[in-house]
Amino acid sequence: FLQTENSKSVGIETYTFSKTFNMAGWRVGFAVGNAEMIEALNLIQDHLFVSLFPAVQDAAIEALTNRAVREKTVTDLTNLYQRRRDVFINAVREFGWEPYVPQGAFYVLMPVPKGYTSSEFADLLLEGADVAVADASGFGKGGQGYIRVGLTIGEERLAEAAKRISKLPIFSK
Repeated sequence: FLQTENSKSVGIETYTFSKTFNMAGWRVGFAVGNAEMIEALNLIQDHLFVSLFPAVQDAAIEALTNRAVREKTVTDLTNLYQRRRDVFINAVREFGWEPYVPQGAFYVLMPVPKGYTSSEFADLLLEGADVAVADASGFGKGGQGYIRVGLTIGEERLAEAAKRISKLPIFSK
């Protein structure tokens, strides 16, 4: 957003450390842009939250300022998610389920078979295969017809999830 000319006069851009630095749940991020909007956010934040734990602040500073640590952390995390993605994708392709292959995400979007909504299919996977996924319709109209499989668990568990799903009488090789 801020690469657009005069954007600082009308808006802000936000950033979270959750994905890039594997700090999900730490609730650390920042906003840059229009000074009045930033001040309004600061006022809201002052009334809703006490402060961010100093160790979290120190970790965020280290993530941003230590280039060697930042590059290694991001590279290692990217490689980890890519390995997990590839394990899951290869496993589901074996029984004929073709994914939308992300180029940079910690999840895989999988198309829902005909006859199901995203929500119905997510429920079916939970009840019929003991596999928990997210209904991707929460991403808006473009998410309807997909489920979201998180890559935040180990390769063995992802392979096991694919194996359980393959046993459902839905897919044909």
